[in-house]
Amino acid sequence: DDLLSLVKLDKSNMELKVTQVSINELLELVLKRLRPLAKRRNIELVFESFRPVIGEIDEVKLTLSVTNLVENAIKYSGRAVEITAEASVSNETVEIRIGDNGSGISSGDLRHIFDRFYRGNATAGEPPGMGLGLAYVKLLTEAHGGSITVSSSEGKGTCFTIKLPQ
Repeated sequence: DDLLSLVKLDKSNMELKVTQVSINELLELVLKRLRPLAKRRNIELVFESFRPVIGEIDEVKLTLSVTNLVENAIKYSGRAVEITAEASVSNETVEIRIGDNGSGISSGDLRHIFDRFYRGNATAGEPPGMGLGLAYVKLLTEAHGGSITVSSSEGKGTCFTIKLPQ
């Protein structure tokens, strides 16, 4: 499905069904759905937010993006780690952060992480994939008029930050 979506779409012709959505509820729902997968790897999923966060977004597409980020953290961050989903608002920007205290991403892989079909060295022998998930997340984020960044340190963890206009 990701491949078909990427081949057919780019952010300039992606149709969004934008509504007012509770980002807090969206994150909590994604974490709830993925808890059984995380539990098998002894991974704790934590939601953090200090106040309600509402965004004008396409709920289905943002749910796909967040699900991809959390699934990747579960698959690639190692065992017995903590994955945190956070939501906040600052300067009329909704920020969503998905972070972990796992194995991190090498600097060599980090610069290509959003490239279509790129699979980092850490994915060798891991769950199968086509290297499309993060490219799709970036496409969906940009279609909302937002941006996505990643910071990572090997052995310390990774944090993806999605910024969307409120």
